[in-house]
Amino acid sequence: MVHGLYVRQTGSLSGVTAVNVRTGKEYWRYERPDSETGVDTFDVSERTVVAAFGDGRFVGVDLRTGKPLWHVDIQHAKGYRTTALAGGQALTEAPGAVRAFAERDGRSLWTAKTPKSCPDGLVITAYALPGHLSVVPLVCNVTSPNRGMYNLLLGIDNRTGKVLWQQHTAAPRLMVRGGEHTLVIPDPDHPPAIQLLDANRQGATVRALTAADAWDAVAAGGGIVMSAIDPGDRSEEDHDTLLRAYGTRDGHLAWQLRAPTGQEYGFPEIADGRVYVVRQPFLTGKDTGRRIRADLLVLDSGTGRLLHTLRLPAMTVPDESRGLDVRDIGDGAVSIGWRDDEGGVLMAAD
Repeated sequence: MVHGLYVRQTGSLSGVTAVNVRTGKEYWRYERPDSETGVDTFDVSERTVVAAFGDGRFVGVDLRTGKPLWHVDIQHAKGYRTTALAGGQALTEAPGAVRAFAERDGRSLWTAKTPKSCPDGLVITAYALPGHLSVVPLVCNVTSPNRGMYNLLLGIDNRTGKVLWQQHTAAPRLMVRGGEHTLVIPDPDHPPAIQLLDANRQGATVRALTAADAWDAVAAGGGIVMSAIDPGDRSEEDHDTLLRAYGTRDGHLAWQLRAPTGQEYGFPEIADGRVYVVRQPFLTGKDTGRRIRADLLVLDSGTGRLLHTLRLPAMTVPDESRGLDVRDIGDGAVSIGWRDDEGGVLMAAD
């Protein structure tokens, strides 16, 4: 959600569309009916939407108008594609490399070569850090399983494309930024602990470990890292019953909040010194088709004090759903949807 718009793929996956958050009405639509593969991924900045198509085309679209700004066809880059926007640069993968383009005009800025052991990496996200540093998490060899898939962090000079450092990591899809120089990611050597990484031009070093209890329930912001798995829950289907907050300086527990009996939390998000999280009944595969009621909780991120509770409309649980999560926060609105994207539900709450 940016500037009152919620951007998503079109139903046909042939483009992207922007919906007015306050009314739910479509504001603009950009599609490529000539594309047989459609949009694989896209990313959004304050001004630009950049979409990666499976046929190798990379497109920049103006956020306010939906008009195309530029496009680049990357040779030999067909197949599943990803993209990330960071520091005014649009990043995507190319054979044996990561490439960066100017987000507003599509100029080629640099090409960073990946290691020989990673000829086909997927760009998961990108972070522009001080000192002209971009940190780029990759998943390597997704399409070449015979080489062995692994996860990699690259530190790249975002003026020249020079690779300053590289290191193996775990679960780059789950990395979040916890501060100007702080990245938060699961610890590959001590699961399920969470690493707090200090990242600079010399490398990424572990400053602290939290005792967070899940790899897939992490949010960060305002000096706080969140986890929502109860370490004492050893049921067949884990339930996120214990919301925990850790300080990003030392990894120490700042506060925790337990859900009432029979209820659990969705994945939290942090914005403007507040934690936004959905509290809902336990859900299992047997709940498909059942109507549930859930609440949106707004908490003070520093203390866990409850600030607001909003009762959400009753909703029918779609197939195999694992619950409702807060998706995004922006422009005075909170978007909420099913974790597995089923059910076609997206709510925007003031």
